[in-house]
Amino acid sequence: MKIDISSIAEENHRYAIHLATLQNIIAYNNGSYNIKDIPSERDPFEAVDFWRNISLSAEILLKACLLKHHICFFKKRAHSEYGEKVTAVANEWLDQTLRELEIDYVAQINTGTVRTAIRYAQKELFNRILIDAEKAKLITQMFYIIIRTRRNRNSHFFFPNQGHIDITEVEMLFLPLLNLLEELYRR
Repeated sequence: MKIDISSIAEENHRYAIHLATLQNIIAYNNGSYNIKDIPSERDPFEAVDFWRNISLSAEILLKACLLKHHICFFKKRAHSEYGEKVTAVANEWLDQTLRELEIDYVAQINTGTVRTAIRYAQKELFNRILIDAEKAKLITQMFYIIIRTRRNRNSHFFFPNQGHIDITEVEMLFLPLLNLLEELYRR
């Protein structure tokens, strides 16, 4: 049996929304992210979960944008010829991409890091959909701030000083980034 990933961009878009809204701090309505609930004190573990989920949401939304606009950032993972086979029957571009990369199994798909995705966005996506240069620069800068301050720190270890939610950071960094990425996805 083969797994059909023809709608992988749409599925990742939905997953990005799920992650961003999971803790009921952010809402998603009509293609826009907004503050839903300004939290009073939250458990430190829940706060770190929020930072990890919203950071991962932004990465997945960027990758969904790349796939939707037919920009391949996949690489073939070596020695991964196991598990379920993969196909993209209803997505000609993705099917061709999988064949060109000689990817036969889901396990062979390496989606890379957020830094890799940013490079593909800078090199191809921003030019392809003609985004304003300042917006493109802002997206890149916001990702690098997140990488340095939240993404890697909260994904691999628990630091108690990260165990609170700063709504200002959400409003000034994450909401604008998610909404810019949503705009790119919708184009």
